[in-house]
Amino acid sequence: MSLIQQALEKTNRAHETRTTTPVAAPKIWEQDPMGGSLEQELVQVQKAYARRRNLYWKVTLGVLGAFFVAGLFYAGFHGKNLQGKPMAEKKASAVPIPVPVRIYSGNIYRLTGITDLSGNPIAVINNRLVGVGDVLGGGTVVKAIGNGSVLLEVRGKEIKLVL
Repeated sequence: MSLIQQALEKTNRAHETRTTTPVAAPKIWEQDPMGGSLEQELVQVQKAYARRRNLYWKVTLGVLGAFFVAGLFYAGFHGKNLQGKPMAEKKASAVPIPVPVRIYSGNIYRLTGITDLSGNPIAVINNRLVGVGDVLGGGTVVKAIGNGSVLLEVRGKEIKLVL
């Protein structure tokens, strides 16, 4: 045999050994005879926890629903006696108590007084003197000051404050 033929045979043998695939080693979970039962047990535990979480959610929603119904019940009888008749109205006090008005902008505006100084009406809102065109916090503009009321514009909507 020539040297070239020997080299070719050596190359073919090396190529044959590289192209054959070795037998894959079994995976760890395939080797463990308990792997299947452990996996089933894990699935059962996960299902039990999911059922418990669902129960907690149902109980929470039930409690919230009960509070909601109780609130509606209270709101329905608020201001009424046990027979469902309106209670006697309270006498109006001599000094009106200013009531805060919460607007959707998140600010509270309290009108406590209105006066007219030399033809310029001035209102007291949140202990601050304001005139027509003044800007309050939150982008609120005083549009008009009338006899006993103030008209505010909040983000394009008009709100009326009354003494």
